[in-house]
Amino acid sequence: MGGFVFDLDEDLTQGTDTFTTKVPRLTLTPRGMALLAACGYLPKISAEDILDKNKSDNLSKLLSVLQALWMFAQIISRLYGKLPVTLLEVNTLAHIICAIIIYALWWNKPKLINEPTKLRGDWVPPIAAYMFMSSQISGWRRVRPGILKKDWIDPEFSILAFNPPSSRKAQLSTTSPCALDAEPKFVTDAIIDTPGAHRDFPVPDIGSLTKRPSVAYDTSGVPLETMLSTVESRLESSGDLQTTRWALAAEAMSSYPAIANRIICREVTLHEQVIRWFEPGVEELVDDTVGNWASGNLLRAMSGFVMGMVVWSASMAYGGVHATAWHGHFPSRTEALLWRASSVCIAGSGLTWILINMLARTFPWFKAYWKQVETLRAHWTSLVSLGLLASLCGIAYLLARIFLVVESFISLRKLPASTYDTLEWTQLVPHL
Repeated sequence: MGGFVFDLDEDLTQGTDTFTTKVPRLTLTPRGMALLAACGYLPKISAEDILDKNKSDNLSKLLSVLQALWMFAQIISRLYGKLPVTLLEVNTLAHIICAIIIYALWWNKPKLINEPTKLRGDWVPPIAAYMFMSSQISGWRRVRPGILKKDWIDPEFSILAFNPPSSRKAQLSTTSPCALDAEPKFVTDAIIDTPGAHRDFPVPDIGSLTKRPSVAYDTSGVPLETMLSTVESRLESSGDLQTTRWALAAEAMSSYPAIANRIICREVTLHEQVIRWFEPGVEELVDDTVGNWASGNLLRAMSGFVMGMVVWSASMAYGGVHATAWHGHFPSRTEALLWRASSVCIAGSGLTWILINMLARTFPWFKAYWKQVETLRAHWTSLVSLGLLASLCGIAYLLARIFLVVESFISLRKLPASTYDTLEWTQLVPHL
């Protein structure tokens, strides 16, 4: 598990009332750690402490890599000696390449760290409450969910407005664009080692949190009365912990410029009256646990072009390795065709994703359309057709992956006699 956590049961009950009963512990995401660093509370951990928790050493990693390279060398030698390579060996080669790349990237990564590093201090309650309310762990299911996880759950901040202290209201109005399409500024790369370096001491006065005005809610496809009723029920169901949680989060927004910079000013004109409010930033900063699968809480979003290139290029490489057996030996022609189709399907899925994102980066109209599809706001014909196409492609991809593994084994039932020949290594070594 590892990571950095706010232990609510241990830390917040000593002099401060806990602000939630949903989870006893909050684990910081990479984005949460970046914001913590910007606030001046990045913990200092020595290399010795990290190595002490590590359950693996360089020798075990080296032996694993050598085993993988030995299998790779055997396959190359068989190709050099013009001996057939079985489909099982081709499938193994694809996983060997993935394993070697992972070992290279994670060589210095500690392994099997069970206990996380607990963050303690009087600064913890306000920042922990703010991070909690900014993240999906504090929220509710949407009235009209979208396709992606970020559209399924609204954090608690999504229905709240921040009333800044009088000393900061003018500053927020001038530094934050007051427009409905403006975006808050998120901290992603500031690393500061001095504790509390970015906190204003003493805090002149504390702001507060309140319900947003009715014009602030996204009511696309949902009647305003339904949305307002939903908001009221959510606030009423928060219980007595709400007061403590809101007060702590407001203290953090009033105390730390790194957090205040995430607040965005919104305003609309209704019946010749200007309505203005301040929205807290919404981002995945904490979770109950951080899983092994990459998600949207990384510093570089998984939906971003660079991350997508990495993930889907791996899919293209996986399909490409299996495509090298295009003219290999198969027990039947049907199995050969299915193998080729599966390889093309896997490699083509990655290529398709890259092309879609290139179109979105090149043509703004396509990006806007794709965003409508993701949030289920496009025309129903587009949603049905694209949904059906995505479902068929997803099923085809899954079946292709399964077939490649299964065929690797069942193809062993019928092999050419030369498959059992072994290559004399003396034939590969230069000699007189």
